[in-house]
Amino acid sequence: MHAKRRLRSRFVLAGLLIAAIAPPAVGSGKTGGDIDRKDQSVMSTRTFLNAHPDLKYRYEGWVAYEAGDYGRAMEHFRTASRYADKASQAMVAEMLWQGRGVPVDRALAYAWADLAAERGYPSFLRLREQYWRQLSEVDRARALHDGQSLLSEYADAVARPRMARFLVKAEQSRKRSSMSIGRPREIRFPAPGGGMASIPVHRFLAPKFWDPVQYQVWQDQIWSAPPRGEVDVGDVEQVAPAKE
Repeated sequence: MHAKRRLRSRFVLAGLLIAAIAPPAVGSGKTGGDIDRKDQSVMSTRTFLNAHPDLKYRYEGWVAYEAGDYGRAMEHFRTASRYADKASQAMVAEMLWQGRGVPVDRALAYAWADLAAERGYPSFLRLREQYWRQLSEVDRARALHDGQSLLSEYADAVARPRMARFLVKAEQSRKRSSMSIGRPREIRFPAPGGGMASIPVHRFLAPKFWDPVQYQVWQDQIWSAPPRGEVDVGDVEQVAPAKE
């Protein structure tokens, strides 16, 4: 039983890394949803994370979780969840299931897992079904009831438009800034091993990162067939809190 719990936690925590800390793409062929090391560089910059609160707060939650600060981790995962981040919703579910920083509440954990599985991503569907099989009939009834209270804040119907509005505002702000100071040819950022690195601006401004519709499509591609393998990443910059 302990081994199964460890495997389940490892599954969710590994999934947390995908797209937030950006492992290299693996598998056969290159698809629109692959994340390569160039994408990883883009996603590690302060400007990118400040414009993408779903990934920023997922990353901050991961840092806090790794440090054993589960209360702060839960806070960050819930914030990322408001911006339609399904990995963070799965992490909230897992922390409730395991009692990490909060009392064990498996009915509520299932409700969060159900949110994470809302788009039909295979990994989160499996997590939800694992939880359901282990719930008592009483907890199943409460899970279905409690889940209704989460929909108005965290379901895609409200969370994805919230994320889209944030991206639009960030893009408008970026364009105003580029008009006043000119468009650079490259974006410079601190390299993991020290010093500075650079990204061609055309890669940084790829529509899949900034157009709300294309960003959603890209995320769906990633999570429909998430990459597997070892995660090899550097440090992501610490960033200031963003406001909607």
